[in-house]
Amino acid sequence: MNGILKNNNCKVIENNLKSRLISKGYGIKKDEYLELNLFESMYLFEKNKMNIILNKKQLTKDKIEAYINKYIKNFKDKYIVYKDFKENGYIIKDGATFGFDFRIYEGNSKVHEHTKYVVDVKRTHKDEMTKVIKSERLASSIKTKYIIAIIDLENKVTKIKLERI
Repeated sequence: MNGILKNNNCKVIENNLKSRLISKGYGIKKDEYLELNLFESMYLFEKNKMNIILNKKQLTKDKIEAYINKYIKNFKDKYIVYKDFKENGYIIKDGATFGFDFRIYEGNSKVHEHTKYVVDVKRTHKDEMTKVIKSERLASSIKTKYIIAIIDLENKVTKIKLERI
């Protein structure tokens, strides 16, 4: 399968693959193609499920990462968290609309459900408390749970779920 990079997404045109990816919670279906975000694209590339093409040339991992870094600040850290959730069976979508790094869904992608969690990615737990409080309030106002995903020096992810009591 080939994905064609264009700006901050990757297009999959092959029909039989589009429906299979959609059934697994990937991408946004457009008229003639499936649009994958850059996290989904990198994940499929790393799993040897997709080649990534730019200007009719197949890219290496280093070139893909350099390309993505132009569009996503702190991509490496965010990708570690994306991959951690993905490999634990969650469906991960962009959270920028709500002011977070990711929206997380559980279960089958065929059933539209409310966002289970919203996630911010941090390299350290030392952050401004006011940002954390505002983020938790925002998560609460959209009726979801707030998670901070902290990456340690060994690139292991610790997830902290914050809720009001």
